[in-house]
Amino acid sequence: MKQAENKRAEHMRAMSRERLEALVLERSERDESFAFWLDARLAASQTDEANTPLDPTPFRRRAEALFASTGLGRHRHSWGERSAGIDEAAFEQLIDEAESFLAAGRGSHALTILKPVASGLAAYFPENADWDEALHEFVPRLDQLIAQTALMDGIPREERDDLADQLAGWQRELAEFGAVEAFSTAIAACLQGWDEPGLEATLAGLGQSWPPGGGSDPLDNDLTRARLAALDAMGRSEQFLNLSRAAGLYCDHTVKLAQMGRVDEAIALAHVRLTTHSDLLRLAEAVAAVGKVETAIHLAAWGLSRDGRGEGGESWRQRTGKALLARWLREKAHESGNRDMMLRGARIAFEQSLAREDFRVAEIISDPADWPGLRELLLAALMAAPYASERIEILLDEGLVADAVASINLEEACFLSPRDPALVRLAERASVDHPDWVIVLARRMADAIMFEGRSSRYETAALWLGIAARAYEVCGRFDQWLAYLGGLIEQHGRKHRLRPFLERLRRTAK
Repeated sequence: MKQAENKRAEHMRAMSRERLEALVLERSERDESFAFWLDARLAASQTDEANTPLDPTPFRRRAEALFASTGLGRHRHSWGERSAGIDEAAFEQLIDEAESFLAAGRGSHALTILKPVASGLAAYFPENADWDEALHEFVPRLDQLIAQTALMDGIPREERDDLADQLAGWQRELAEFGAVEAFSTAIAACLQGWDEPGLEATLAGLGQSWPPGGGSDPLDNDLTRARLAALDAMGRSEQFLNLSRAAGLYCDHTVKLAQMGRVDEAIALAHVRLTTHSDLLRLAEAVAAVGKVETAIHLAAWGLSRDGRGEGGESWRQRTGKALLARWLREKAHESGNRDMMLRGARIAFEQSLAREDFRVAEIISDPADWPGLRELLLAALMAAPYASERIEILLDEGLVADAVASINLEEACFLSPRDPALVRLAERASVDHPDWVIVLARRMADAIMFEGRSSRYETAALWLGIAARAYEVCGRFDQWLAYLGGLIEQHGRKHRLRPFLERLRRTAK
């Protein structure tokens, strides 16, 4: 795919501008969807100045085309007939156009795009809310972006009031289908703006906590985050710091400090206030982005020594956050030539994930002299773990067939899947040195399918019986295999879809 894209780009560069324009126009005349996409991209790219108005028509047409392409609103032949889901990538791209204007501090341009997008979503939501999950996923993102937009410079009070009325109408339409608070943050941003009591003092650094009194609900939190996003886009860094500190959003606060070059302050605060591995990863990335790579590496290493409290009640969330931080440390330390930190990151990443990919990456980036010792540490962690979904694959990759066999309790074979390719691979590899074990495993896998009459899986049962046959032959018990197979044919002879597989095995045995 990438090769084809490179070749296409090469041909386009070699083509004259006139010829390229002709091809684009030809396509736009024949393909209405492409024409709407092109119009929207051109409209966005041609607006270079903040005071140049943005034409809303191309974006409205593009949004309408995206929803129309799903078949929404069209007559259905039956109640159960469903249309195709929305083109998520194309919808994301349209919203991204608005985000690029927000990042540049141009809220009015962003709103020109977001309003028709939200209007289109509200119009088509009712008919497809019950089955198209993508629609539900876009609602909170639009809510937050519109809230941020309403708080930007250049949005007059009258326009915010009108927008609040529109949002309330769209929310009423969506509320009947479960999205009760679809645009609640954006409505609050329009109505409250920056006029909330105590907010001015907080932005000036005079407030101790936000909201005043310390209490808050989800809507307060979302509105605060929208305000922070607006302050960031408008370049009001000190106000951002004051509000994020008062709101207790210390990850956002430390990241902003790092972006402003105040890395020492950010690190000092992180040691006191940041408790989750995911927050520490965000800060480490920000610190590295301003050129303080070694400082970021040591911050990440310190973070991995923490227990990750606050990551969430579920242990998997803590493990995931720690694994992501460890992977970042592994890669960044490898890039900078910090061997010790790289090895530490590689070890912790695997200990948290027990993933085959992390094992392989650790081997690839390690020096030949370091790999044997690191390998032993990783394998010890793998064998000590009560559960590891890729344990068999890793052990087989390393040629540790006996360890893979020992890791499986045949008394719990009912919990194993006969269609697990790793289990099949293990059985085939173990036939030579562990034939008796393979026979027991293969028969149990096949029996689970045959005795339950899973006709769609009879081919898998035959695969396992073939593995059993080879194991019987290895240990010199082929007569027992023939007797066992004969019993299966007699027992399952009336299962017309299974019998041909069994008869084929008998012919092969002769």
